Amino acid sequence: MIFGFGKSKRVIGIGLDGFPYSLAEQMIDEDVMPNLRRLAVQGEMKRIKSVFPTVSGVAWSSFLTGRNPAEFGVFGFVELTRDLELTIPNYTDLKCETLWERLDDAGKRFAALSVPMTYPAPKLNGFLVSGFLAPELDERAVSNPDVLNTLREHSYEIDIDPGVAVESPEQFKEDLDRVSKARQETALALLEEDEEWDLFFLHVMDTDRLNHFLWKGRRGTEGGEDGYFWDFYSRLDGFLGRVIQAVGGESEILICSDHGFCELKWEVQLNRWLKNQGYLDYENAPAQGYKAIKPGSRAVSLVPGRIHILREDRWDAGCVSDKEYGPLRKEIMDKLRGIRHPESGEVVCRQVMKKEEVFSGPHADAAPDIIVDPCDGYDLKARLGAGHLFEKGPRSGMHTYEDAMLLTGSGLRAIQKAQNITDVGRLIAKRVL
Repeated sequence: MIFGFGKSKRVIGIGLDGFPYSLAEQMIDEDVMPNLRRLAVQGEMKRIKSVFPTVSGVAWSSFLTGRNPAEFGVFGFVELTRDLELTIPNYTDLKCETLWERLDDAGKRFAALSVPMTYPAPKLNGFLVSGFLAPELDERAVSNPDVLNTLREHSYEIDIDPGVAVESPEQFKEDLDRVSKARQETALALLEEDEEWDLFFLHVMDTDRLNHFLWKGRRGTEGGEDGYFWDFYSRLDGFLGRVIQAVGGESEILICSDHGFCELKWEVQLNRWLKNQGYLDYENAPAQGYKAIKPGSRAVSLVPGRIHILREDRWDAGCVSDKEYGPLRKEIMDKLRGIRHPESGEVVCRQVMKKEEVFSGPHADAAPDIIVDPCDGYDLKARLGAGHLFEKGPRSGMHTYEDAMLLTGSGLRAIQKAQNITDVGRLIAKRVL
């Protein structure tokens, strides 16, 4: 039986958030994920890149639209308004048509579970449930009421509370296991109940949660966090095996991740660096957020590694003129390249880029003026208030621009050409539509 359009088989996609290519290779080599090996042998597994800024919300928005952030207009999990109010972008802020809308317009049958930046859920004919940032599983998080009923039947949950990992690692593991199991069982039920999806896409946030808090667990295979880390991925591989069994040869399988991961050594507070360099001043009042910034400030940072020059024409409190902009930006960029850890002497910033080197599109004016890609181990943060430039936090893993992964079945040769997560979404749309 042939599914999808014309002679094309249906496409089953699994997005493993923050699952690096290097870890996939290790899991295959050490026989932790034999089903992943089976898929890689039958198709092709390769290393791809993420996007800048390297956060899941931007990466999956790029996937959904097949576009550059300056085309869909979102540059992070949080943004700043002209008057320095923090806002959280959502699906309604995407200024490009998404994959789901295109499929719906074309009359294609699709299911999309848990993809970030899909809240509030668009009201479409497909089976869509919002992912990360949806506050609860209600009618705002689903494309239609029938979806909500199905999810509740399978005890589906959108996400865990990652903050639990700080207070209780054991509770974190229990929550992760529960949510992951319900997500997998829901996906399998949908695959087995309906064989006519043109595209079925499951996003798994659980891998990102695990890697952030238990990344050091990858080093061993016995006891404590080490054992749990390997066991989690072994169980995930078992799920992949069940997917293979459920869809048989009637579907093409694709697995991808939106960014890589590495060990986190230090959190680097760029706003404190900007203050120390004389580019930013603020009250020591964290509760005020960015409203604590004092007049006369010339630059401010948002995570991860986004720096805005406070220009007169762009910000209500901006004081940097057009004439001053270019020299000031160059000065800040040159100094950023010189940041080193005081003890190790390691360089913090791998790349320091102008926005026009990274972004192109109608919304490029809203993009950060400077984008910093950190060296592995140095996670760029943006706390205000008193504190140190280099700090330790509860997480042991951080995102990387390099080392995302793509695995495609032999029937998806066109998608194998993808070089980054944006290409993956664009080529999936081309394949299915």
